[in-house]
Amino acid sequence: MKHVQAVKWGTELIAGMVLTAITWTSCTKGLTEEELASQNLLTNDNSVVTNTLPSNYCKTQSSCLWAGQTINAGTVTVSNDATNLYITVRSTEGFQNVAENIKIWAGNDLATLPVTPSGPNAGIPIPGQFPFKYTATGTEYTVTIPFTSIDSYSGSKITCNSSALYLYVHVDAVANGGAETAWAGNCDATGPTSPGPRWYYSLAYTTACCTTPPPGNCFSQTAFAKGGWVFTTDKKSNPQNLPSLKLTQNRWGWAINLTAQSTTPIIYEIWAGAGLNTTSKGKQVGTLTVLWNANTVTVTYTMSNGFSLTETHVYASDLKPTTIAPGQYGNTLGFDPPSSTSTTTYTVSDTNNDGIWIIAHAGVYGCY
Repeated sequence: MKHVQAVKWGTELIAGMVLTAITWTSCTKGLTEEELASQNLLTNDNSVVTNTLPSNYCKTQSSCLWAGQTINAGTVTVSNDATNLYITVRSTEGFQNVAENIKIWAGNDLATLPVTPSGPNAGIPIPGQFPFKYTATGTEYTVTIPFTSIDSYSGSKITCNSSALYLYVHVDAVANGGAETAWAGNCDATGPTSPGPRWYYSLAYTTACCTTPPPGNCFSQTAFAKGGWVFTTDKKSNPQNLPSLKLTQNRWGWAINLTAQSTTPIIYEIWAGAGLNTTSKGKQVGTLTVLWNANTVTVTYTMSNGFSLTETHVYASDLKPTTIAPGQYGNTLGFDPPSSTSTTTYTVSDTNNDGIWIIAHAGVYGCY
């Protein structure tokens, strides 16, 4: 088994020689929430370090390698330990004899997934722009991706402690004796996403620690106030079957729709790290109080003990949201040092009889 380690070191590419084997490392470009840009590319060749993989993972999750949309051509196993993500691709009939026959994207923000921006293939992933690329031989290949090399959303830190990730694993495989495009997907899948000439599958994976993280595991995590609407169109990221704004396939987060004014504030829970809109994956870190009266709406963040705000982004409008990027909401505040509360009043009124819309996003610092 070959073992490849991709390491992100700022924006530098470091080539080092250890004995007679060479490990290539690369960086990925830090992407903002406002842009759907291409990540820098990782270049690998066949001279790679062969190591022994950890004997005990904290978590392991198996899936199928789907070739030609419907051919079960092998398995893809995702695992993690305290610091790394491991992905083992097993192609029953092997890999095509082409360079970079495994391409991987991993992240917690689908807004940074490289996709076709417009046209009939809009929203389809572009494997050529995935940041982790490898050339595999034989029938089995394992890569190691340090958590630190995975671009994260809104400054949140990827750790072994319940980080919800999206994974796109593209493989140039051999299946039924011929060359086939293949993607990693759930084994119970009934068909690929967007079947057709540009089809694909994807995976969701939540990391796990081997032991309880020690006190001091503190960092900034992304958070949303839990409203009655979701952004996503995928059922697996809408466990409560809430109405959807249909802005993305799997990106988590909620919107609030106020349909009547009141003299009494309404209180919403603020959840951090609730991947796939599943609160059991995250942590409640505070509350949001919303008061809509006349032509103004007042939004107040109140953080729970041990948590504080590093930034807030608020969408407050008469119109339904049309973006999932908090940086485009139009109301951004930063806090240095972090703050335990924030109150802001916005001018907004209902002119189309569907109420007003609020999205309350935050970067929340605390020990998770």
